[in-house]
Amino acid sequence: MRNFFLFCIGLFVLPAQAEGLTPSLAQWQRTAQNPLSPNFSLPIEYKFHGGAPDGDVHIGSFGAIMPIRFDGWNIINELTLNIMGTPGDITGIRGLPQPYTGDGHGGSDGYAAGLADTYFTSYFSPRINDEFSLGLGATFVFPTDEPSRELGSGKFSIGPAVMLVYQTPKYWTLGLQAQQIWSVIGSAERDHVSQMIVKPTINYNLPDGWYLQSNMEVIANWESPSDQRWTVPVGVGIGKIFAVGKNAIDTRIEGHYNAVTPDLGPTWSINASFTFIFDELD
Repeated sequence: MRNFFLFCIGLFVLPAQAEGLTPSLAQWQRTAQNPLSPNFSLPIEYKFHGGAPDGDVHIGSFGAIMPIRFDGWNIINELTLNIMGTPGDITGIRGLPQPYTGDGHGGSDGYAAGLADTYFTSYFSPRINDEFSLGLGATFVFPTDEPSRELGSGKFSIGPAVMLVYQTPKYWTLGLQAQQIWSVIGSAERDHVSQMIVKPTINYNLPDGWYLQSNMEVIANWESPSDQRWTVPVGVGIGKIFAVGKNAIDTRIEGHYNAVTPDLGPTWSINASFTFIFDELD
């Protein structure tokens, strides 16, 4: 009889202990919404940019966020490969700082599709506290559309990057990312690149892993005329976290209207992403 009672107690105690070792949906929400969290993740994203005079742009992105952990600070490395399809004479998005207008396979004479620019950003991120995260680093853009140079910028570019993230204990995550890149070397047929990307992000967490999000990518192409320089989107989206054992999957979809856009730029966009997040939370 004594062994029977011990067995019954174990049925309740052991699952409770196991559950305590597994992050909750609320913890996973904080992790997924903070790009400076030291968790390895694999984001997959699709972006559709529509409403441009010369056609639409499709971008599929495959990335990896690879943290290196140290005592009191981390290095957060982000690598992103981009597959693009575009008719050519389109600008106003990050992957197309200026339109490609060469003849042949791309530009105004046809449609080009394939591997576009590859992005790599590395942040030095000191551990400040549970609410505030800071990242300082650099961004590198590689023109991996070789040899056509019809997609992306056609230039190797580099510049500084900064990220700030503030998270309240329950509901809110507020973030700001800023990057400025300048081209160093690349195709002589493509213009010099000087592009700023600023991404203010607002997340509001709901029960059961749901959340609302606004993740706007404001872009300035400084080499363009002042009336063709800015892209300013306004939009909102919804997301859901799914816990899978000690790992998680983050899904989200978001739509934007470009309140300001160049003449050759898109007027709206839809983004959908699917992110695998690994490793236990600290």
